Amino acid sequence: MKLYKQKIKAATAYSVYCIDLLKLAIGGKEKHFTSGSINRAIVLLAVPMVLELVMESLFVCANLFFVSRLGAHAISIAGTTESVISFAYSVSIGLSVSASAIISRRIGEKKPRTAGLTAMQVIYTALAISLVISIVSALFYRPILQWMGLTTQLIDEGALFSRILFGSTLFIILRIAINGIFRGSGDAALAMRTLWLSNGINIMLCPLLIFGWGPLPALGLTGAALATAIARIAGVGYQAWYLLRGKTIITIGRAQLVLVPTIIKKIVKQATGGTLQYMIPASSWMFMIKIVAYFGPNALAGYIVAQRVASVATMPAWGIGNAAGVLTGQNLGARQPERAVQTVWKAGSVNMCFLTGVAICWLFAARPVVSLFSDIREVISYSMLYIQFISLAYILLGYTMVISRSLNAAGDIKQVSLLYILMFYITQLPLAWLLGITLNWGPKGIFIAILVSELVLAIACITVFRKGKWKQIKV
Repeated sequence: MKLYKQKIKAATAYSVYCIDLLKLAIGGKEKHFTSGSINRAIVLLAVPMVLELVMESLFVCANLFFVSRLGAHAISIAGTTESVISFAYSVSIGLSVSASAIISRRIGEKKPRTAGLTAMQVIYTALAISLVISIVSALFYRPILQWMGLTTQLIDEGALFSRILFGSTLFIILRIAINGIFRGSGDAALAMRTLWLSNGINIMLCPLLIFGWGPLPALGLTGAALATAIARIAGVGYQAWYLLRGKTIITIGRAQLVLVPTIIKKIVKQATGGTLQYMIPASSWMFMIKIVAYFGPNALAGYIVAQRVASVATMPAWGIGNAAGVLTGQNLGARQPERAVQTVWKAGSVNMCFLTGVAICWLFAARPVVSLFSDIREVISYSMLYIQFISLAYILLGYTMVISRSLNAAGDIKQVSLLYILMFYITQLPLAWLLGITLNWGPKGIFIAILVSELVLAIACITVFRKGKWKQIKV
């Protein structure tokens, strides 16, 4: 009886500890992670990053659900436009990677003023680049969508939708870049709150503007674009308000507001590598859409639905990968490379367990989930086929996510870019064309090519990380 009471007491104490740890992680009050328990540091950074991407997952599902009510044409228009935008804001992801890598090093070195100066140069750079991208894409939306393979009818149907989304790319680029600043400084909770606010507004506005409510007219696809644009503006507004309050660990005063060409040059150099790195999968997805479109609109809709819901299921794992990346940067800044190595392997193991569970769930959930977005039998069939193949890669994918983020944070962006070229341009696209079209295996051959490329990337990432050359890179 006494032993039983001791076990109950210990379990209660552990539960209280876990709850307190979760509260601390969500509150984002702790910013230094270069000492103490590695497991604790992973939890404190990973929880807000996972919750951030859970909201992103919820938004993607909700947005796809509402748009899918408008039919397969709407799915094709929205999916194609988003693929172009994902390619365009690779620039912001490059800036985000650069900001996280440099600022995490400065925080690890305990230089908050230098970190603040770097943050402002990131914002200036993001603003200049995003203005150009937004204006050009909004003006030339028609030839862009024609090149992507949309028919004249579909382009006319989604003209205003595409122009609004392309025009508001300015704000998504700024939001992603600034969230990279927050993550690099260890303030993952603030990045989480920004995304929750922005995507929460989007989810609420989508059904109101798409289908109409009260005095609001039903705007269809245009309503979805307006909801997204408003949400993006709100997210950037919240970030600006928070930075002006001076509540972050980085210091931003008058001295940090000046333009510093040498820092901008360093940021652009890092960001160029990061941008090219993320343009590789983004452009690959554009080409993959063209390949899948060869088999008709139902195959394309099935692929887009499956790719979206599958990416949603893995987003929490990307949160763990992002956390491992920030910890790697801060530990290298504090000259603790072996602690960085331990962090990566532990985070990779957690990711592997999580994604294995996701793969098992897909065995039972694939059909009911994809059926939420389409009732066309052929679309559902293609979606389920894709999910079945990609699930096989989930075990190694957990390590890929962690290692790629950690190599980026270490400043080894070029190496990750080369790994992505190996995956997408050397393996995935040629193999998809060979199996799907040349050998006439259809979409099944394309999905096999995607699976093989994921496995190739995972093995290559693990091999590169184990060699350890990333530990000597200076940022």
